[in-house]
Amino acid sequence: MQVKIADLLEVFDHQHRIVALEREFDKGTPDIEWMRAIAKWNPKPTLLCGDGRILRNKVKQAVLRECDLMSVILAPGWTQLAWPTFAWKMIKVWPNIVAEVSRANRPTLFEVSCGELKVSRKGLIADLGRQ
Repeated sequence: MQVKIADLLEVFDHQHRIVALEREFDKGTPDIEWMRAIAKWNPKPTLLCGDGRILRNKVKQAVLRECDLMSVILAPGWTQLAWPTFAWKMIKVWPNIVAEVSRANRPTLFEVSCGELKVSRKGLIADLGRQ
């Protein structure tokens, strides 16, 4: 679904470059490897991830801190949605995601709820796993 949503958002949002990781990295590339690679891109991207398990892994938390990437995680429920529902919900919430990310002056973790489509600031990436 990554490629489909990246394509949809790229059509919808002409101001930002949107890239599906599947187009940049081989399937099965370890998270740690692609996170470090995209952290070197210029400009530094914002990570949009549908897999919140990345936040429960201490090693991946450390790599996210190291990479200092602005990060947006989709809350549980998103990945179970049928494509048409996923697509309209993402288009609806996208302007709010962009607005919240643009207001953050340091790399921050955000979460997007599936039901009410709320974009919540969860904390600074530098503090991830240290609470």
